[in-house]
Amino acid sequence: MRKKLCFLGLSLFLLPPVSAIAGGHQPDGRECPVGLVNGMTLDEEFGPDSAAITHCLKQRTRVKIVIQANEFCLDRVSNAECKRPYALINMPKMIEDFEITHGMKLGRDYEMAVIAHTRGGPLMLKDETVNQFRNNVESLMKKGVRFYLCQNATRAMIRNGLLPARDATANIIDGVEYVTAGLTAVSDFQYQGYIYVQP
Repeated sequence: MRKKLCFLGLSLFLLPPVSAIAGGHQPDGRECPVGLVNGMTLDEEFGPDSAAITHCLKQRTRVKIVIQANEFCLDRVSNAECKRPYALINMPKMIEDFEITHGMKLGRDYEMAVIAHTRGGPLMLKDETVNQFRNNVESLMKKGVRFYLCQNATRAMIRNGLLPARDATANIIDGVEYVTAGLTAVSDFQYQGYIYVQP
């Protein structure tokens, strides 16, 4: 019994402190975080021992994410009154976390695809009187995010007069691609190894 207690005491002495395990080095040897969002350390920004209790991403390469945008607005207001676009409002923070905090690069370390369908379809329209968030989409596309529009949602927008018949493609944001159906595309992207995110 005495030998077991001595071994346990020696083992505890040799183990690194909990703070070193919880918030220090990652498996690839990089510190967490590798970048500071507000120019301060986590302890400076949030208080003592914040870094020690911060979970950082373990997977920093070959990350693939598919996001479902099935609403136009984050808030329950009309599309015209909307100030916060559904899904699009969260994506810059995701990119910031990947790139600033974890040192990842879109297109090199991670991929991000958005599938717009049902009430999210209008987010893909060029007409800024209908889609006041066109610039948000184009800005994300410039960073390397890929956008797909459900053809069933496109048909619905044609029926509702948001898109012209036989010329819908010319009226969606340049660079947006189609999927035949939003929900089956979400499952297909998952089959290809994408992690599904519902914002």
